Amino acid sequence: MIVEVGGRPVHVGPRAAWDAAKVEVAAQSRPLRLWLGLLTVLCLIGAVGAVLAIAPGWEVFGTTPTVEWGLLIIAYVFFAVTTSGLCLASSLGTVFGIEMFTPLEKRHAVLAVLSLVTAFGIIALDLHFPLRLMFGMVLSPSPTSPMWWMGVLYGIYLCFLLTEVWSMFTGRYQVHQVACVLASIMAILAPTTLGAVFGVLVARSYWFGAFTPPSMLVAALMSGTALLGIVFYCVVRFQLRGHQRAAALAIPAIRLLMTIVILVSVFLTVVQVIGGLYGSVPGVADATLSYLVGPLALPFWILRVILGLLVPLALLLLPRTRTPAGVFAASCLAFMGLFVDRVVFVLAGQIAPTTASSGVVSDPWATYVPSFVEVSITVGGIAFIALAYTLAERFLDMGEHGGHVGFFRLKAPTYHAAGDEH
Repeated sequence: MIVEVGGRPVHVGPRAAWDAAKVEVAAQSRPLRLWLGLLTVLCLIGAVGAVLAIAPGWEVFGTTPTVEWGLLIIAYVFFAVTTSGLCLASSLGTVFGIEMFTPLEKRHAVLAVLSLVTAFGIIALDLHFPLRLMFGMVLSPSPTSPMWWMGVLYGIYLCFLLTEVWSMFTGRYQVHQVACVLASIMAILAPTTLGAVFGVLVARSYWFGAFTPPSMLVAALMSGTALLGIVFYCVVRFQLRGHQRAAALAIPAIRLLMTIVILVSVFLTVVQVIGGLYGSVPGVADATLSYLVGPLALPFWILRVILGLLVPLALLLLPRTRTPAGVFAASCLAFMGLFVDRVVFVLAGQIAPTTASSGVVSDPWATYVPSFVEVSITVGGIAFIALAYTLAERFLDMGEHGGHVGFFRLKAPTYHAAGDEH
């Protein structure tokens, strides 16, 4: 039996698949084989951690009764908001028809599906028994719980994303337009609800309040834009499909959007620190001090503030580094800084609780060290996204299609690659 994948005939069957795999590996360059091999090994390590995490009753996580949300929750939040950020960045092209953002269309959708699937996998493993995720959401609904709505909205979001990917690769452009609009709406609702999961926890005063949901949206846009910056630099660097328009349109668009988002993030960080130190809510000052001068100070100041915000902003603003390589460096640093920001956000709300309902902490901070299982699952999740996306670039047509012009039409300046005539 023969099926068509990405325009190529593929024989289905164990022996035919093995022969096709050997031919494919032989046709790959040595650097690509090494890259795929490394990602496969990391995925296998993640699979080992996943198997260990499924068995109920095993003490395989580094969490404690005080720090109940550890690295897996951090990774889930990171991948979930990255999904929304990818859609929000691309919606400027897919929904509003701004030309400089249209090259993001296919690649953002594939990345968004992979990121959200990874987020679901990680949160399911954090429950030790993955079927609890579906049983709890469907058989025991709780409409008054933001956590229940988070699961429902992200489930609907995944359906919209899958429809978007299916319609764009099969040429159903009218369905694709509707799916893009619906996915963009969910890209706002889903992370806002995720922020509400933290924001309604009165016992954790650092998270509690109306500030958390909008800050989650900004974090989403930051991580999604940074990931697109990494991907589109590789598209230009290795001259993948659509690299001319990626250099002419996508790179300048990502640079502009990331500059704006970083400036907003700097502003929100300053506001959050000042409000935390001088506000009147008990416990918030202690949590703020945990990352200003406490155990989280080193990752906050070096990885989040300096390398994650200030250095990328300088790379994006200075004329000498306003290049694809500069955008790539800024994107890598911002992506890393956003992950550290999620670490600081989740842990700061737990290591310095001061109310009776949230527990007692001594020395004066609670401690948390992620276990091998947590680290391996997180690393395996990152490797899975990288591996699956690399294969998508190799076997799928990731170039732009001409059937989508945006649900709304907005005009934006057109950027040209070096050497092109204006």
